[in-house]
Amino acid sequence: MHTKIIATIGPKSESRENLVELLKAGVDIVRVNFSHAQRVQYKKIKKIVDVYNQSAEKKVEILLDLQGPRIRVGKMPDEGLTLETGEVYDFIFSRLPYKENGPIPIDNADLYKDIKKGQPLYLCNGEINLKVKGVKGRVISAEVIHGGFLSSNKAINVPDTNMRRGGLTSKDIQDVKFALRTGVDYLGLSFVQTASDIHRLKRLIGKKSKIKIVAKIERGLALKNIDKIIVAADLIMIARGDLGIEIPVEDLPIVQKNLIRHAHWHRKPAIIATQVMTSMIKNFIPTRAEVSDIANAVLDGADMIMLSDETTIGDYPLEAVKMLKKVIDKTEKYLYKDFIN
Repeated sequence: MHTKIIATIGPKSESRENLVELLKAGVDIVRVNFSHAQRVQYKKIKKIVDVYNQSAEKKVEILLDLQGPRIRVGKMPDEGLTLETGEVYDFIFSRLPYKENGPIPIDNADLYKDIKKGQPLYLCNGEINLKVKGVKGRVISAEVIHGGFLSSNKAINVPDTNMRRGGLTSKDIQDVKFALRTGVDYLGLSFVQTASDIHRLKRLIGKKSKIKIVAKIERGLALKNIDKIIVAADLIMIARGDLGIEIPVEDLPIVQKNLIRHAHWHRKPAIIATQVMTSMIKNFIPTRAEVSDIANAVLDGADMIMLSDETTIGDYPLEAVKMLKKVIDKTEKYLYKDFIN
């Protein structure tokens, strides 16, 4: 077994010169994240990969990652808003910008139906922590447990809440149709909750399609349905960013190991993703902890490891790919008993 490398392509890596360098350095799968990328970018990236594959010994595949039902804060003032610990703030679905002393706008019209008093609410990838005080009409009131600075379009996480806005969104459906026309090897389904989310995507792409479906495990609820999800999908992605908010962060290492094990029980590959070498966004070399994390993932049997910000907005995308390959190769030599000092 060889652990493959997935590289997400963005502003720092999407030029022909930079992308080809990454492919030559050892990238096996190119990921295009449709939470940020536009269709014209995807066509450009795919054309570069297709031309590269014509003369390459190893075919590089493409993963189109669907945005999914991500909940976000709406338009905030340019100077942002500091949420103070102990204060209570209101949240409401609105397309209008925030007004001083008014409710904070969010982009999900149904959240007030799904959330309950006492549940946690996390903003900005867990940096701001609130507790729901109550729901009155369509307005959600929440007390700030740990405050922070809030700006526009920041992510909202609601652990243990069964979101009726789960699965494919209308944007996702249009993006899938685009992928079917343009061509893709993998489709990543975000915020999977149950196997029915996978079945819906399968019906959309059709039985004759050879596209593989990646179930992104980033919701705590998915863990309760994990075996059915794995059976329905072609492979899983352990998306540690959102998952590490949905579950206690100290549980994440054991959950990661168990998810790899469950995937292999069902003979399905597992991808490790998020914060693989975050330090290399700004630094030439990774931290020792990041290197150990990668090596342990390989030792646990991870089939693929994915780079995100490291290769989209980082200052050292090529060096990040080369370093990831070095760590994988060295660990696999040890794993297969060929390690020499």
